[in-house]
Amino acid sequence: MFDYIIVGGGTAGPVLAKRLSDDPTVTVLMLEAGKENTYEASQYVNGVIAMVMGEANWGYQSTPQQHLNNRKIAQPRGKVIGGSAAINVGSWSRGAQENYEAWGLDGWDWETLLSKYRQIENSPGSDPVYRGQKGPMLLERTPSGTFMTDVFRDASLEMGIGITDDRNAANPIGFDFWECIFRNGRRHNTDVSYLQGARSRSNLKIETEAYVSKIIFNGRRATGVVYIRGSETITVAAKQEIVLCAGVINTPQLLMLSGVGPAEHLRSHDIQVVKDLPGVGSNLSDHLRVEVGALAPEGIGETLYANAQDPAQLREWRETGYGSLAVAENTSAAFFKSRPDVPAPDLELMYNINPSYLKRQSNPDRAGYYINVGLIQPKSRGTVRLASADPTEKPLFDPQYLSDPQDIEVFKIGVRTALEYTKTEALSSYTDVSTLSIASDADDSQLEAYIRTVAETIYHPVGTAKMGRDDDPAAVVDSTLKVKGIAGLRIADASVLPTLVSGHTMAPTILVAEMGADFMMM
Repeated sequence: MFDYIIVGGGTAGPVLAKRLSDDPTVTVLMLEAGKENTYEASQYVNGVIAMVMGEANWGYQSTPQQHLNNRKIAQPRGKVIGGSAAINVGSWSRGAQENYEAWGLDGWDWETLLSKYRQIENSPGSDPVYRGQKGPMLLERTPSGTFMTDVFRDASLEMGIGITDDRNAANPIGFDFWECIFRNGRRHNTDVSYLQGARSRSNLKIETEAYVSKIIFNGRRATGVVYIRGSETITVAAKQEIVLCAGVINTPQLLMLSGVGPAEHLRSHDIQVVKDLPGVGSNLSDHLRVEVGALAPEGIGETLYANAQDPAQLREWRETGYGSLAVAENTSAAFFKSRPDVPAPDLELMYNINPSYLKRQSNPDRAGYYINVGLIQPKSRGTVRLASADPTEKPLFDPQYLSDPQDIEVFKIGVRTALEYTKTEALSSYTDVSTLSIASDADDSQLEAYIRTVAETIYHPVGTAKMGRDDDPAAVVDSTLKVKGIAGLRIADASVLPTLVSGHTMAPTILVAEMGADFMMM
């Protein structure tokens, strides 16, 4: 028996484990389905592909997506201590003030959240009015790699998108280098920045390879969990609270397996209903991206390719933290609005200093670039549903990408913008137009066909256990992250985010975990 049980040791779980165990009078258990992160590839940014291809990835795929030519879209999720922030490129992008204000939730006003972000961040040299400089999350500007990063900057000025000194400060719009969690070239996710200093505490226990299969209820109070570890099935009780930090797919799956969710869906799988909560597994939202790129003319430009099999590159990183393995090809990005009247940036351009993977395979000696166009305020909403009552069977992940017709219209604006980039004085010298992903004069129907054929996720799902006001029938948790109608159970991960931010999702996930710890310790 423990005071608190945390389900999930990904991005959010270590924050709660550290914060709750700060009180030496309480006992905390954190359960993680994956292993400890002993993978060297996780520590440098260009180890991402190796991590995604290995055992530290749950390996989810969507159901066939009707509006993406019935394609299944891969959705990597971290199955390891540190979670998805152990297998990603670690970009720190909080989004816009307007994103958070639109939630309209008590205790989640921008002044409160900005103060909390300042407590979280350690961003040397940033503006202390908007940014933190002494927090646990060690941040650093990503290396520029090659001169192509400056070319993208100049092209952004030509395009009128402009530049910003810090997208996480007053102005989120315009070109900026990425800020990332690779301080001194090594990953500093919540495993490192929060959990590392708490691991030796006698009141904190961490169990890895522990797959939670069910929440136990006494009436409508959560009292414990059942988890599988090897050949054992173990039951553990919580005296105070259980906190779900299992992520956007696994959190709603566990709730539904335990009888909390849409009643009709649960009954269809012969699961006894503990609490009918229609919002569980609904409101799924995710960012999509489309590539626009080209090879450079013969003999023009330069490339910087990482190769962990190259002993010299690996040695340089091990000794210095830098070199090719420490350079993310996507060195910079710009957020912007599709129209002046939208409340927050709804499009993103992510600039990559090398040709795309497919182009470099067929032309290994040519330089080039590509721009990923991101749809970052989508209207489309999808679901997570049980495939069966078997806890080991993967749930059905159905984002219903581009199901709202407004999304394709905004997406086309984004792709057209990227194509206009290729014509700028800054970028045209590095553009062999015959190799463009799609013709620069493509019409609307061609743009739409291209988007539906090649769009992929940016790996930012949110919303499947939505936080909302008491009068919101779709809400799963209240503004203090308590599951509605259930005692002793909270959720503190990206599944509670009501909507996507105009940024990426690691920063707001850590924000949610920190806010959850505050609520629990009041």
